[in-house]
Amino acid sequence: MPHARLSIKPLTTLLAACLLVTAPIAPRAQDQAPAAKASKKASQPAAKKAVKKAAKAQAPKAAPRRQRAVDALRQSRAKLKDLVPFQAEIVETIVVRGKKFRATGKYMQGAGNKLRLEFELEVGRTKGSLVQVCDGTTLFTQQKIGLIVQATRRNVPKILKEMKQLASKSGPRPRPDQFEADLGLGGLDALLGSLEQTMSFTVRREQTFQKRPFIIIEGTWNATFLETLTDDDAQDSSDELPEYVPDRVRIYIDKATQFPHRIVYLKRAANRGVLRPMVSLEFRSVQLNAPLADASFAFKPDPGVRVQDITDEFIRQIRQAQAGGTAAGAAPAAGAGSGRGSGSRPPARPPSR
Repeated sequence: MPHARLSIKPLTTLLAACLLVTAPIAPRAQDQAPAAKASKKASQPAAKKAVKKAAKAQAPKAAPRRQRAVDALRQSRAKLKDLVPFQAEIVETIVVRGKKFRATGKYMQGAGNKLRLEFELEVGRTKGSLVQVCDGTTLFTQQKIGLIVQATRRNVPKILKEMKQLASKSGPRPRPDQFEADLGLGGLDALLGSLEQTMSFTVRREQTFQKRPFIIIEGTWNATFLETLTDDDAQDSSDELPEYVPDRVRIYIDKATQFPHRIVYLKRAANRGVLRPMVSLEFRSVQLNAPLADASFAFKPDPGVRVQDITDEFIRQIRQAQAGGTAAGAAPAAGAGSGRGSGSRPPARPPSR
């Protein structure tokens, strides 16, 4: 996915222009005016000045600019920085080909790339779990499917350094925290950031649930994202996306705290009528600014499980992707020990979580 090109020059130019326009110019005009005009102005009746003052006070105020859907998303992202550290129970529901999967767990996010994610999933008689922990320096991932358990670790500073070096040689300028998000770090903020980059949000409304007001925004994939679809993923003649790619996303943001309590990926039904939930991510029992000890971000593998260091392998995959023309800084596709991505693109096969 190409990185967004950002520049502050237009913004600073606009601010400078505003300062020039709003600067007091009256003293200059008075300095150039003849003394007679100044004397005449001083002798104006006090009543006339009062009338002008009253008229100005009664003038209608300009209506506030209507907030766009993407504005609500950006405000939520900005507010998250003030809510860290936080923790919550997390529920993920996936519906694929009429089958429903439900995963439950816990999520914690701290400052400096610290996070902890625990998931448990049951499909039929098979149970699985995912634990991902980062203490800010090392990213640990343990996946369990039935009796098979795999645990890996990655050196975060080493990988980030490699990603930034590759990006500096070629490709557009990455957006802030792009590399952390591609590595699977950044948590909820990285997820919202990737949605902002890959989707166009056009719908915004407000609704109350259990006496709590929420801002609800909706968006669809933008042209930049659609260009990243491979030939196998390409849309058919009916312009329908593949069955494993959602058509729309809906985000529920608490109006008071700005915390995004629910993110739902929606898929259009075969008759192109009703949108149905495909992947739903819900945060419950949220505790904002919760005091989390460093021990919360410590990883302990299951007894007898060997933790494999895949840092060099991960870097090798990044280099191969770069050499193959992949956008600079993109994380390798899901593979051995690749872990969870940033969420900018839904997983090709959701049940493989």
